[in-house]
Amino acid sequence: MATATFSGLPFEVQEMIGPFLSPHDLTQCVLVSKTWRTVFNPCLWRHIEKPPQRKSVRDRIARGELEDWSIIFLRCTGAGALRSNGDLIQSIKFDNCDDYFFAEFVMDCPEEMRQLNSVEIEGLESDDDTLAAFLSLAVDGWKRLVFRLHDSDACLGIGFQCVYILQENAKTLEVLRVEANIADYDGIGIQTLLSTAPLLKELYLMPSRRKAWDENCQIESWMIAEDIAEGQEWACSELEVFGCQIGGIPRPDITRDIVDEDPSAFVVQGTLEASIEVQRGVYKQLARMTKLRELTLGIPFDTHNEDYSMHDKEYYRRYDCLAMTLESGLDLLKDLKNLEAVGLDDMEVYINRYEEQAWVAQHWPKVQIGITEYDTEQDYYSEDDEEEEGDYDDEVFNFGEIPYILDSYSHEYLDGEYGEDDEYVDSEDGWTDEE
Repeated sequence: MATATFSGLPFEVQEMIGPFLSPHDLTQCVLVSKTWRTVFNPCLWRHIEKPPQRKSVRDRIARGELEDWSIIFLRCTGAGALRSNGDLIQSIKFDNCDDYFFAEFVMDCPEEMRQLNSVEIEGLESDDDTLAAFLSLAVDGWKRLVFRLHDSDACLGIGFQCVYILQENAKTLEVLRVEANIADYDGIGIQTLLSTAPLLKELYLMPSRRKAWDENCQIESWMIAEDIAEGQEWACSELEVFGCQIGGIPRPDITRDIVDEDPSAFVVQGTLEASIEVQRGVYKQLARMTKLRELTLGIPFDTHNEDYSMHDKEYYRRYDCLAMTLESGLDLLKDLKNLEAVGLDDMEVYINRYEEQAWVAQHWPKVQIGITEYDTEQDYYSEDDEEEEGDYDDEVFNFGEIPYILDSYSHEYLDGEYGEDDEYVDSEDGWTDEE
Protein backbone atom coordinates (compact mmCIF):
# COMPACT_ATOMS: atom_id res chain seq x y z
CA MET A 1 0.00 0.00 0.00
CA ALA A 2 1.48 3.28 -1.12
CA THR A 3 2.16 5.96 1.51
CA ALA A 4 0.34 9.23 0.93
CA THR A 5 2.59 12.28 0.71
CA PHE A 6 1.86 15.99 0.90
CA SER A 7 2.98 16.49 -2.69
CA GLY A 8 0.47 13.85 -3.75
CA LEU A 9 -2.46 15.87 -2.45
CA PRO A 10 -4.40 18.02 -4.92
CA PHE A 11 -3.13 21.60 -5.02
CA GLU A 12 -6.51 22.86 -3.78
CA VAL A 13 -6.17 20.67 -0.66
CA GLN A 14 -2.61 21.82 -0.06
CA GLU A 15 -3.80 25.47 -0.09
CA MET A 16 -6.42 24.69 2.56
CA ILE A 17 -3.74 23.70 5.09
CA GLY A 18 -1.83 26.99 5.12
CA PRO A 19 -4.37 29.17 7.00
CA PHE A 20 -4.20 26.78 9.99
CA LEU A 21 -0.43 27.17 10.45
CA SER A 22 1.31 29.80 12.57
CA PRO A 23 3.64 32.37 10.95
CA HIS A 24 6.63 30.48 12.40
CA ASP A 25 5.46 27.17 10.89
CA LEU A 26 4.74 28.83 7.56
CA THR A 27 8.25 30.27 7.54
CA GLN A 28 9.68 26.79 7.99
CA CYS A 29 7.47 25.39 5.24
CA VAL A 30 8.55 27.87 2.58
CA LEU A 31 12.18 26.74 3.14
CA VAL A 32 11.46 23.09 2.37
CA SER A 33 11.24 23.29 -1.41
CA LYS A 34 10.11 25.47 -4.30
CA THR A 35 6.82 23.56 -4.43
CA TRP A 36 6.10 24.19 -0.77
CA ARG A 37 7.10 27.82 -1.19
CA THR A 38 4.54 28.19 -3.96
CA VAL A 39 1.85 26.75 -1.68
CA PHE A 40 2.66 28.45 1.63
CA ASN A 41 4.24 31.79 0.75
CA PRO A 42 0.88 33.46 -0.02
CA CYS A 43 -0.39 32.36 3.41
CA LEU A 44 2.77 33.64 5.09
CA TRP A 45 2.36 37.11 3.60
CA ARG A 46 -1.43 37.36 3.64
CA HIS A 47 -1.36 39.30 6.91
CA ILE A 48 1.61 41.13 8.41
CA GLU A 49 1.66 42.63 11.87
CA LYS A 50 4.10 44.89 13.67
CA PRO A 51 4.17 44.11 17.38
CA PRO A 52 4.89 46.87 19.94
CA GLN A 53 8.45 48.07 19.51
CA ARG A 54 10.94 47.01 22.12
CA LYS A 55 13.42 49.59 23.29
CA SER A 56 16.41 47.52 22.19
CA VAL A 57 15.04 47.27 18.65
CA ARG A 58 14.43 51.02 18.48
CA ASP A 59 17.98 51.68 19.68
CA ARG A 60 19.47 49.33 17.08
CA ILE A 61 17.45 51.04 14.35
CA ALA A 62 18.62 54.46 15.53
CA ARG A 63 22.26 53.25 15.38
CA GLY A 64 21.75 51.93 11.86
CA GLU A 65 22.16 48.28 12.81
CA LEU A 66 18.75 47.41 11.33
CA GLU A 67 18.42 48.94 7.91
CA ASP A 68 15.37 47.13 6.53
CA TRP A 69 12.09 47.63 8.37
CA SER A 70 10.57 44.38 7.12
CA ILE A 71 12.69 42.55 9.72
CA ILE A 72 10.45 43.93 12.44
CA PHE A 73 7.38 42.37 10.81
CA LEU A 74 8.68 38.93 10.03
CA ARG A 75 11.77 38.04 11.99
CA CYS A 76 12.40 34.91 9.97
CA THR A 77 12.52 36.55 6.55
CA GLY A 78 15.44 38.19 4.84
CA ALA A 79 15.94 41.92 4.27
CA GLY A 80 13.97 43.31 1.31
CA ALA A 81 11.27 40.64 1.53
CA LEU A 82 8.53 43.23 2.00
CA ARG A 83 9.07 44.78 -1.42
CA SER A 84 9.30 41.45 -3.26
CA ASN A 85 6.22 39.99 -1.55
CA GLY A 86 4.08 43.11 -1.31
CA ASP A 87 1.57 41.89 -3.88
CA LEU A 88 0.63 39.00 -1.57
CA ILE A 89 -0.32 41.20 1.40
CA GLN A 90 -4.05 41.52 2.08
CA SER A 91 -4.10 43.08 5.55
CA ILE A 92 -1.73 44.96 7.85
CA LYS A 93 -1.85 45.70 11.56
CA PHE A 94 0.43 48.22 13.28
CA ASP A 95 0.43 48.23 17.07
CA ASN A 96 1.82 51.34 18.80
CA CYS A 97 3.13 52.66 15.52
CA ASP A 98 5.23 55.81 15.58
CA ASP A 99 5.45 58.32 12.75
CA TYR A 100 9.12 57.65 11.91
CA PHE A 101 8.57 53.94 11.51
CA PHE A 102 5.47 54.45 9.40
CA ALA A 103 7.24 56.83 7.02
CA GLU A 104 10.11 54.34 6.55
CA PHE A 105 7.65 51.50 6.02
CA VAL A 106 5.79 53.39 3.28
CA MET A 107 9.11 54.09 1.52
CA ASP A 108 10.00 50.38 1.59
CA CYS A 109 6.67 49.22 0.17
CA PRO A 110 6.26 48.41 -3.52
CA GLU A 111 4.45 51.05 -5.56
CA GLU A 112 1.31 48.92 -5.72
CA MET A 113 -0.15 46.25 -3.44
CA ARG A 114 -2.98 44.78 -5.43
CA GLN A 115 -4.47 42.52 -2.76
CA LEU A 116 -4.18 44.96 0.14
CA ASN A 117 -7.65 45.95 1.38
CA SER A 118 -7.51 46.12 5.19
CA VAL A 119 -5.39 48.02 7.71
CA GLU A 120 -5.53 48.65 11.44
CA ILE A 121 -3.15 51.22 12.89
CA GLU A 122 -2.84 52.21 16.53
CA GLY A 123 -0.84 55.15 17.85
CA LEU A 124 -0.09 56.82 14.51
CA GLU A 125 -0.43 60.59 14.07
CA SER A 126 1.46 61.02 10.78
CA ASP A 127 0.76 63.75 8.23
CA ASP A 128 -1.53 63.96 5.22
CA ASP A 129 1.24 63.36 2.65
CA THR A 130 2.58 60.17 4.26
CA LEU A 131 -0.83 58.77 5.06
CA ALA A 132 -2.07 59.52 1.54
CA ALA A 133 0.97 57.75 0.06
CA PHE A 134 0.12 54.67 2.10
CA LEU A 135 -3.58 54.74 1.22
CA SER A 136 -2.63 54.97 -2.46
CA LEU A 137 -0.94 51.54 -2.32
CA ALA A 138 -4.22 49.62 -2.44
CA VAL A 139 -5.00 49.87 -6.14
CA ASP A 140 -8.07 47.62 -6.06
CA GLY A 141 -9.80 49.51 -3.26
CA TRP A 142 -9.91 49.50 0.52
CA LYS A 143 -12.50 47.52 2.46
CA ARG A 144 -11.48 48.19 6.05
CA LEU A 145 -9.63 51.19 7.52
CA VAL A 146 -9.18 51.44 11.29
CA PHE A 147 -7.09 54.09 13.07
CA ARG A 148 -6.84 54.54 16.86
CA LEU A 149 -5.22 57.19 19.01
CA HIS A 150 -5.58 56.93 22.79
CA ASP A 151 -4.18 60.39 23.55
CA SER A 152 -7.03 62.91 23.42
CA ASP A 153 -4.47 65.64 22.53
CA ALA A 154 -3.27 63.77 19.44
CA CYS A 155 -4.63 64.31 15.95
CA LEU A 156 -4.54 61.98 12.94
CA GLY A 157 -3.34 63.80 9.86
CA ILE A 158 -6.23 63.05 7.53
CA GLY A 159 -6.13 66.05 5.20
CA PHE A 160 -7.43 66.89 1.76
CA GLN A 161 -5.36 64.23 -0.04
CA CYS A 162 -6.61 61.47 2.25
CA VAL A 163 -10.20 62.69 1.97
CA TYR A 164 -9.92 62.48 -1.82
CA ILE A 165 -8.56 58.93 -1.64
CA LEU A 166 -11.31 57.88 0.78
CA GLN A 167 -13.88 59.14 -1.68
CA GLU A 168 -12.15 57.23 -4.48
CA ASN A 169 -12.61 54.07 -2.40
CA ALA A 170 -16.27 54.69 -1.57
CA LYS A 171 -17.53 51.85 -3.77
CA THR A 172 -15.52 49.17 -1.94
CA LEU A 173 -15.30 50.60 1.59
CA GLU A 174 -17.06 48.58 4.31
CA VAL A 175 -15.48 49.89 7.52
CA LEU A 176 -14.07 53.34 8.27
CA ARG A 177 -13.30 53.69 11.96
CA VAL A 178 -11.15 56.58 13.20
CA GLU A 179 -10.95 56.77 16.99
CA ALA A 180 -9.00 60.02 16.95
CA ASN A 181 -9.23 63.73 16.34
CA ILE A 182 -9.15 64.51 12.62
CA ALA A 183 -7.88 67.79 11.25
CA ASP A 184 -9.62 68.28 7.91
CA TYR A 185 -12.39 65.73 7.44
CA ASP A 186 -15.42 68.01 7.56
CA GLY A 187 -19.12 67.30 7.44
CA ILE A 188 -19.41 67.76 3.69
CA GLY A 189 -16.79 65.08 3.05
CA ILE A 190 -18.51 62.69 5.47
CA GLN A 191 -21.91 63.37 3.91
CA THR A 192 -20.48 62.72 0.44
CA LEU A 193 -18.99 59.41 1.56
CA LEU A 194 -22.24 58.26 3.17
CA SER A 195 -24.09 59.12 -0.03
CA THR A 196 -21.74 57.14 -2.29
CA ALA A 197 -20.64 54.09 -0.24
CA PRO A 198 -23.23 51.33 -0.79
CA LEU A 199 -21.25 48.64 1.08
CA LEU A 200 -20.43 50.72 4.16
CA LYS A 201 -21.31 48.90 7.39
CA GLU A 202 -19.39 50.96 9.93
CA LEU A 203 -18.60 54.66 10.06
CA TYR A 204 -17.08 55.87 13.33
CA LEU A 205 -15.24 59.19 13.45
CA MET A 206 -14.81 60.11 17.11
CA PRO A 207 -11.95 60.21 19.62
CA SER A 208 -12.38 58.31 22.87
CA ARG A 209 -12.60 61.61 24.77
CA ARG A 210 -13.06 65.27 23.89
CA LYS A 211 -10.57 67.95 24.86
CA ALA A 212 -11.42 71.59 25.57
CA TRP A 213 -11.59 73.12 22.12
CA ASP A 214 -10.18 76.39 20.87
CA GLU A 215 -12.32 78.55 18.58
CA ASN A 216 -9.37 78.77 16.16
CA CYS A 217 -8.59 75.05 16.21
CA GLN A 218 -11.48 72.69 15.52
CA ILE A 219 -9.99 69.21 15.34
CA GLU A 220 -13.09 67.08 15.83
CA SER A 221 -14.99 65.72 12.85
CA TRP A 222 -18.68 66.53 12.97
CA MET A 223 -21.54 66.87 10.55
CA ILE A 224 -23.79 69.89 10.15
CA ALA A 225 -27.40 68.88 10.65
CA GLU A 226 -28.67 71.01 7.77
CA ASP A 227 -26.32 69.26 5.33
CA ILE A 228 -27.76 65.90 6.42
CA ALA A 229 -31.38 67.05 6.29
CA GLU A 230 -31.10 68.69 2.87
CA GLY A 231 -28.43 66.45 1.34
CA GLN A 232 -28.62 63.28 -0.69
CA GLU A 233 -30.00 60.11 0.84
CA TRP A 234 -27.29 57.92 2.30
CA ALA A 235 -26.47 54.99 0.05
CA CYS A 236 -25.25 52.73 2.87
CA SER A 237 -28.44 50.81 3.63
CA GLU A 238 -26.33 48.09 5.31
CA LEU A 239 -24.88 50.52 7.89
CA GLU A 240 -24.67 48.89 11.34
CA VAL A 241 -22.46 51.33 13.27
CA PHE A 242 -22.67 55.12 13.07
CA GLY A 243 -20.52 57.30 15.28
CA CYS A 244 -20.17 60.99 14.48
CA GLN A 245 -21.12 64.25 16.14
CA ILE A 246 -23.99 66.15 14.55
CA GLY A 247 -24.24 69.87 15.29
CA GLY A 248 -25.38 73.26 14.07
CA ILE A 249 -28.95 72.82 15.34
CA PRO A 250 -30.86 75.79 16.82
CA ARG A 251 -32.02 74.85 20.32
CA PRO A 252 -34.48 77.47 21.60
CA ASP A 253 -35.86 74.75 23.89
CA ILE A 254 -32.76 75.16 26.09
CA THR A 255 -33.85 77.82 28.57
CA ARG A 256 -31.84 77.05 31.71
CA ASP A 257 -28.83 79.12 32.74
CA ILE A 258 -25.52 77.64 31.61
CA VAL A 259 -22.54 78.30 33.89
CA ASP A 260 -24.64 81.05 35.44
CA GLU A 261 -25.08 82.79 32.10
CA ASP A 262 -27.99 83.27 29.74
CA PRO A 263 -28.25 80.22 27.42
CA SER A 264 -28.04 82.47 24.34
CA ALA A 265 -24.26 82.58 24.87
CA PHE A 266 -24.04 78.83 24.21
CA VAL A 267 -27.06 77.94 22.07
CA VAL A 268 -27.38 78.32 18.28
CA GLN A 269 -30.13 80.86 17.69
CA GLY A 270 -33.23 80.07 15.65
CA THR A 271 -36.95 79.50 15.90
CA LEU A 272 -38.47 76.37 17.39
CA GLU A 273 -40.05 75.57 14.01
CA ALA A 274 -36.69 75.74 12.24
CA SER A 275 -35.10 73.61 14.95
CA ILE A 276 -37.73 70.89 14.68
CA GLU A 277 -37.59 70.92 10.87
CA VAL A 278 -33.85 70.32 10.69
CA GLN A 279 -33.93 67.74 13.47
CA ARG A 280 -36.69 65.78 11.74
CA GLY A 281 -34.58 65.80 8.59
CA VAL A 282 -31.68 64.21 10.49
CA TYR A 283 -33.96 61.65 12.17
CA LYS A 284 -35.39 60.66 8.77
CA GLN A 285 -31.90 60.09 7.38
CA LEU A 286 -30.95 57.92 10.36
CA ALA A 287 -34.29 56.08 10.25
CA ARG A 288 -33.42 54.72 6.79
CA MET A 289 -30.50 52.84 8.34
CA THR A 290 -32.72 50.02 9.62
CA LYS A 291 -29.77 47.70 10.38
CA LEU A 292 -28.12 50.10 12.86
CA ARG A 293 -26.82 48.38 16.00
CA GLU A 294 -24.81 51.24 17.47
CA LEU A 295 -25.60 54.95 17.25
CA THR A 296 -23.03 57.23 18.90
CA LEU A 297 -23.56 60.98 18.70
CA GLY A 298 -21.64 62.26 21.72
CA ILE A 299 -18.12 62.06 23.16
CA PRO A 300 -17.35 62.26 26.89
CA PHE A 301 -15.36 65.35 27.80
CA ASP A 302 -11.86 64.57 29.08
CA THR A 303 -11.61 65.39 32.79
CA HIS A 304 -8.77 62.91 33.42
CA ASN A 305 -6.23 65.66 33.90
CA GLU A 306 -5.39 68.44 36.34
CA ASP A 307 -6.69 71.22 34.07
CA TYR A 308 -10.37 70.27 34.02
CA SER A 309 -12.85 68.84 36.49
CA MET A 310 -16.32 67.36 36.28
CA HIS A 311 -18.10 70.73 36.59
CA ASP A 312 -16.23 72.01 33.49
CA LYS A 313 -18.42 69.69 31.44
CA GLU A 314 -21.26 72.20 31.61
CA TYR A 315 -19.17 74.73 29.68
CA TYR A 316 -17.86 72.36 27.02
CA ARG A 317 -20.80 70.05 26.40
CA ARG A 318 -22.64 70.10 23.05
CA TYR A 319 -25.67 72.41 22.96
CA ASP A 320 -26.28 72.38 19.19
CA CYS A 321 -27.16 68.69 19.05
CA LEU A 322 -30.32 66.66 18.54
CA ALA A 323 -32.68 67.12 21.47
CA MET A 324 -33.73 63.44 21.40
CA THR A 325 -37.31 64.34 22.34
CA LEU A 326 -40.63 63.28 20.87
CA GLU A 327 -41.35 66.91 20.04
CA SER A 328 -38.17 67.11 17.94
CA GLY A 329 -39.00 63.93 16.00
CA LEU A 330 -37.53 61.07 18.02
CA ASP A 331 -40.49 58.88 17.12
CA LEU A 332 -39.13 58.67 13.56
CA LEU A 333 -36.49 56.26 14.91
CA LYS A 334 -39.00 53.76 16.29
CA ASP A 335 -38.30 51.22 13.51
CA LEU A 336 -34.60 50.86 14.36
CA LYS A 337 -35.30 47.48 15.92
CA ASN A 338 -31.69 46.25 15.75
CA LEU A 339 -30.33 49.03 17.96
CA GLU A 340 -28.33 47.84 20.96
CA ALA A 341 -26.52 50.99 22.13
CA VAL A 342 -27.02 54.75 21.81
CA GLY A 343 -24.24 57.09 23.00
CA LEU A 344 -25.25 60.63 23.99
CA ASP A 345 -22.32 61.61 26.19
CA ASP A 346 -22.00 65.29 27.12
CA MET A 347 -24.92 66.38 24.95
CA GLU A 348 -27.86 68.54 26.02
CA VAL A 349 -30.55 65.91 25.44
CA TYR A 350 -33.86 65.35 27.18
CA ILE A 351 -34.45 61.67 26.51
CA ASN A 352 -34.57 61.11 30.28
CA ARG A 353 -37.97 62.82 30.63
CA TYR A 354 -40.97 60.68 31.57
CA GLU A 355 -42.61 60.74 28.13
CA GLU A 356 -39.41 59.89 26.28
CA GLN A 357 -38.57 57.12 28.75
CA ALA A 358 -41.96 55.51 28.20
CA TRP A 359 -41.26 55.68 24.46
CA VAL A 360 -37.82 54.09 24.94
CA ALA A 361 -39.32 51.25 26.98
CA GLN A 362 -41.87 50.58 24.25
CA HIS A 363 -39.73 50.88 21.11
CA TRP A 364 -36.14 50.33 22.34
CA PRO A 365 -36.57 47.90 25.26
CA LYS A 366 -33.12 46.34 24.80
CA VAL A 367 -31.20 49.53 23.99
CA GLN A 368 -28.58 50.82 26.40
CA ILE A 369 -28.44 54.61 26.32
CA GLY A 370 -25.36 56.19 27.84
CA ILE A 371 -25.28 59.76 29.17
CA THR A 372 -22.36 61.18 31.13
CA GLU A 373 -23.60 63.26 34.05
CA TYR A 374 -21.73 66.09 35.78
CA ASP A 375 -21.92 68.91 38.34
CA THR A 376 -23.28 72.27 37.23
CA GLU A 377 -21.76 75.47 38.54
CA GLN A 378 -24.77 75.74 40.83
CA ASP A 379 -24.25 72.23 42.15
CA TYR A 380 -20.50 72.69 42.52
CA TYR A 381 -20.62 75.85 44.56
CA SER A 382 -23.91 75.22 46.33
CA GLU A 383 -23.89 75.72 50.09
CA ASP A 384 -27.27 74.07 50.50
CA ASP A 385 -27.58 70.98 52.62
CA GLU A 386 -26.96 67.73 50.76
CA GLU A 387 -30.13 65.94 49.80
CA GLU A 388 -30.86 62.59 51.34
CA GLU A 389 -29.83 59.56 49.32
CA GLY A 390 -32.49 58.62 46.79
CA ASP A 391 -34.23 62.04 46.90
CA TYR A 392 -33.73 63.36 43.38
CA ASP A 393 -35.30 66.52 42.04
CA ASP A 394 -35.35 67.24 38.32
CA GLU A 395 -32.26 69.45 38.28
CA VAL A 396 -30.07 67.05 40.22
CA PHE A 397 -31.30 64.10 38.20
CA ASN A 398 -30.61 65.77 34.86
CA PHE A 399 -27.19 67.06 35.87
CA GLY A 400 -25.90 64.78 38.59
CA GLU A 401 -22.48 63.26 39.10
CA ILE A 402 -22.81 59.59 38.26
CA PRO A 403 -22.87 58.13 34.72
CA TYR A 404 -25.78 55.77 34.25
CA ILE A 405 -27.41 53.57 31.65
CA LEU A 406 -30.80 54.89 30.75
CA ASP A 407 -32.40 51.59 29.87
CA SER A 408 -32.01 50.30 33.41
CA TYR A 409 -33.32 53.58 34.75
CA SER A 410 -36.30 53.48 32.41
CA HIS A 411 -37.35 50.02 33.56
CA GLU A 412 -37.10 51.12 37.18
CA TYR A 413 -39.43 53.98 36.46
CA LEU A 414 -41.83 51.87 34.46
CA ASP A 415 -41.96 49.31 37.24
CA GLY A 416 -43.26 52.07 39.49
CA GLU A 417 -40.36 52.15 41.96
CA TYR A 418 -40.15 55.96 41.75
CA GLY A 419 -42.39 58.78 40.68
CA GLU A 420 -43.36 61.73 42.80
CA ASP A 421 -45.32 63.55 40.11
CA ASP A 422 -46.74 60.60 38.17
CA GLU A 423 -48.28 57.31 39.13
CA TYR A 424 -47.70 54.20 37.08
CA VAL A 425 -50.79 52.00 36.71
CA ASP A 426 -49.41 48.89 34.97
CA SER A 427 -47.06 47.86 32.17
CA GLU A 428 -49.80 47.72 29.55
CA ASP A 429 -51.64 50.96 30.25
CA GLY A 430 -48.58 53.18 30.69
CA TRP A 431 -48.36 56.37 32.72
CA THR A 432 -51.41 58.02 34.27
CA ASP A 433 -51.24 61.48 35.83
CA GLU A 434 -52.25 61.66 39.43
CA GLU A 435 -55.50 63.46 40.02
